[in-house]
Amino acid sequence: MLPPIGLEIPCSGYAVNVPLKLDALGLVTLDFRGGIKLRIEANIASGLGGVRMRIIGEEYNADHPTLGRVTLSQADVDTTPLSLLEVIGNMPPKFKNTLFHDFTLTIENPPGGDGPLVLTNTKTMTTLNSNLTVFPPQGTVYQLQEPVEFAPPGTPDQVVAQLLQFPITMSHNP
Repeated sequence: MLPPIGLEIPCSGYAVNVPLKLDALGLVTLDFRGGIKLRIEANIASGLGGVRMRIIGEEYNADHPTLGRVTLSQADVDTTPLSLLEVIGNMPPKFKNTLFHDFTLTIENPPGGDGPLVLTNTKTMTTLNSNLTVFPPQGTVYQLQEPVEFAPPGTPDQVVAQLLQFPITMSHNP
């Protein structure tokens, strides 16, 4: 059963052993915890149907002994595409959930000092679970579809960090 238009769905999320590559430091591994809130915006008319969703709040934090607090927070942009929840089977129910994210990456104590370092993703990040049997998700892992590069705001060609994986486990918080 699809959620109704206008419904807001809060979910917690955690991603462990996330590899983040920093030009000035190399590869670090982080454990992120936080959450996301989705709002159901519109129906999808094609195929078996589904809904479009807008991310209306999202933030994940990780603590690192050298870097301090590392935060992924929803970027302040209205250009992020609407996420999708598509019905791909009815008996039993099966859904494909594609989430589109635009993030600001903040590193409290970046290598070389002069912190905090604030970066933005150079293109929209996509996470996916194509084998959901229930929605909202309960302990469901979404996978990053391709590595995401981060650069100082306004300079997308000056990439200084890359998120290589983001296996995030999402659970609905009623």
